[in-house]
Amino acid sequence: MTQTTDNCILVAAIDFGTSYSGYAFSTRNDFEKDPLQIQVNPPWAAGTRQLLSLKTPTCLLLDADKNYVAFGYDAEDKYSELALLKEHESYYYFQRFKMSLYHTQVRFTVIIPIKNWSKCQHIQKPKFTE
Repeated sequence: MTQTTDNCILVAAIDFGTSYSGYAFSTRNDFEKDPLQIQVNPPWAAGTRQLLSLKTPTCLLLDADKNYVAFGYDAEDKYSELALLKEHESYYYFQRFKMSLYHTQVRFTVIIPIKNWSKCQHIQKPKFTE
């Protein structure tokens, strides 16, 4: 299926990095006014370190039902809190997993490294449409 840019109302870029991630976007309206008008993610609060960062760690936290809990600094902080309270065993914490996806089509189940690997062999990835 071919799509022309006439139908686009938004263009987004995601920097899905091995260690850190970020994003940027531009709407059609902004582009028509000024092609260099690009919005970037606001600085993330770097957790308990009291820092601001334009990128956030590429890590993901899911609950026992494999539902999204947090991403980036929020995931790091939440998982650390859970671990200190010894309540982390039912959670899935992924970090530094980008290269595990390198030779993989995103539409299929992928086995990726997980902190508490013994309780999980894989996570079903969401299906993307073409």
